[in-house]
Amino acid sequence: MNSTTEIMRSKVNITIPTYNRDYCLEKAIKGALSQSYDHTTVTVIDDGSSDESYKVAQIFFEIPNFCYVKLDKNVGTAQAKNFSLLCSDYDAITFHDSDDQPNEHKILMQVRALNMAGHQADPILNWDTMGKQNGRQMRVDIVVGAHKMIKLDGSIHVMNKRISLVDDFFPTLQFPSKTEGDWILINSGLFRKNVFTEVGGFLDSVEEDRELRNRTIGCGYLYYFLEEPLLTKIEMDDSLTVSEDTNYIATRRIKDREEAWRRNKFFMQNDDKNDLIKKVRIEIDLSQIKINFISNPSLLTFNEQIPCTEATAELFYPFKQQKADKTYKS
Repeated sequence: MNSTTEIMRSKVNITIPTYNRDYCLEKAIKGALSQSYDHTTVTVIDDGSSDESYKVAQIFFEIPNFCYVKLDKNVGTAQAKNFSLLCSDYDAITFHDSDDQPNEHKILMQVRALNMAGHQADPILNWDTMGKQNGRQMRVDIVVGAHKMIKLDGSIHVMNKRISLVDDFFPTLQFPSKTEGDWILINSGLFRKNVFTEVGGFLDSVEEDRELRNRTIGCGYLYYFLEEPLLTKIEMDDSLTVSEDTNYIATRRIKDREEAWRRNKFFMQNDDKNDLIKKVRIEIDLSQIKINFISNPSLLTFNEQIPCTEATAELFYPFKQQKADKTYKS
C-alpha cells in the first residue's frame, strides 16, 4: 500500500435518477455497472416514469449490486436524489444523470482522490475563514472533475472551468465563455456520507446542484479536482437545462436560482462551523412519497443520521427490517 494513499475498500453508491428516459437508460445503467472499482452498487430511482423505463431496467434485476426503485409519481430530481441519500447503503455516493456516460475508471479515480493523504492547510493561506487551523492535515470530502459535453448541435466541449465552483461567491472572477453552462458538475462528484449527515439533503429545486455546491463550499468542505474528464454528458432535447420549463431562462429556474443565492447570506457571517451548518442544513421531507416497486430491497437501508422530518423517518425506518425480502410493493 502506498504510504501517501489509502485505497478505500468501502461501499460507493451510484444513483441514477430518471424520468421518462427509456431511450438512454440502458446505456446509463451499463456505464455505472461497468465501473472498474469493485465495491459499488447502482441504484436507479425511477421518478414516476410513464414510458418503458421499468422494462429497460428489468433486464438488470438479477444483478446482485443493482436496485431499481419505482416511485408512484414524479417528485423531481432533487427529491429522487434525497430518496437515495436516505435509503441507499454507502460510505460515499455519486449521482449520474441518465444521459451521462461515465469513464470506466471514474469511481476508481474519485475513490483514490478521496483518500489521498498529505493534504495540509498551508499557513500561507487564511484557513480561518473556513474554520480550519493552519498547518493541520485535512481529508478530502468531495471529488469533482472535468467532463465532456456533446451539445444538441453536435459540438463537443470539455468543461474544466474550475473557477465556476465559486461563481456565486465571487462573480467578478468569472470570464466570458463561449460555451453556455461551462461549469464543473457537482452532481457527479463523489461525496463522503458525512457531508450529508451534517448538511442534510438536496434543496427541492431545479438548482439543487448549485445550492449544494454553495452550501458545501461555504461550510468549508474540502474539494479535490481531477483534470481527467470523468464522464461525457449528452445533451438531449428534454434535458432540464434545455426544456422550456426548466432551462437557464425559465421562470422556475430563475426563481430557484435566486433562492440558492439568498441562502448564501449565511456564509458571509463569521459563525463557527457547527452554527453555520445548523443554519443551512436541509431536512429531507419525503413523507408524501409512495413506492410502487423495489427490485432488490436487500440493498436498501435507512440512514438515520441524515436529517429528515419525523414523518419521513417513520415512513422509511421499516427498510431496516425488509432486507430479507426479494421484492417490495407498497
